[in-house]
Amino acid sequence: MWTVLGFLVATAIGLVTVLAACQRRSAHLGAHPWIVHETAKAHVGIMAGLAGFAFTGVVLVVTLARARSGIAESSLDTVIVMFLVAYLWWVGNAFLFSYMPHGDLSDELVPRIHLSLAFTIEYRTVFLSWFALLPLLEANELGRISHILYFLLPASLLFGSVLISMAADGLGLLRLSETYLSAAVATVLALSYAGIVAFGIPGARSPQSPLYLALVIFCINGLGFSLAALTPLVQRYAGIKRFYRQHGRRVVIADMQLTMASLAFLWLGVVGVI
Repeated sequence: MWTVLGFLVATAIGLVTVLAACQRRSAHLGAHPWIVHETAKAHVGIMAGLAGFAFTGVVLVVTLARARSGIAESSLDTVIVMFLVAYLWWVGNAFLFSYMPHGDLSDELVPRIHLSLAFTIEYRTVFLSWFALLPLLEANELGRISHILYFLLPASLLFGSVLISMAADGLGLLRLSETYLSAAVATVLALSYAGIVAFGIPGARSPQSPLYLALVIFCINGLGFSLAALTPLVQRYAGIKRFYRQHGRRVVIADMQLTMASLAFLWLGVVGVI
């Protein structure tokens, strides 16, 4: 549980830092490069395919575990939980994309917030399932192959950040520089916690850290899902509409910071640093 406590402290520091640095700017509601509803419809199909991948992963892991003895139980538990959380949110996010509020019937800002929150759920869940490959290989005693993932996975995370930062900037909610500021702050704080564990409290390192962080990502996704799911109600409830108008950009900034922090901590967890 040290990992969760460290994550919460680092996230609190990161949120204060990034929100303070980004407070002078506002959302830019000019033209964006997508037809929002067509984009959302396309992602429903993507979510369905990825849900099948995650479900197949769980079945494969359970089948291998029953067929072989001597598999590391901690790694096996971690893999199953990570794939299960991914599966739940692929399905949940498909519903979220399908309930995209129409721009003509709601505040122009609201569909952008909805889409941005759905994008970050997708981004977090993609890398949750990909990071599960490392403990999966280790559980099956394929350590020599797993070393390749020490390059492929963080490189993919870096390349993927270009896509998520482009999406946030294209929607006019977050500048590229703000997204990478968030990533930098999260990385520094995660590495600081790793340094504290390595040199100050080595007993805080736990093989269960990736499992706990998968549950943290489940909760973060649940928070983002709930905030996005309320957006279609802006026409019926003035208070909800006022909330998104006044705090919508801050919600997106905080969501991005939670995304960067959770993935940085998760990577350090699956490689055994924390």
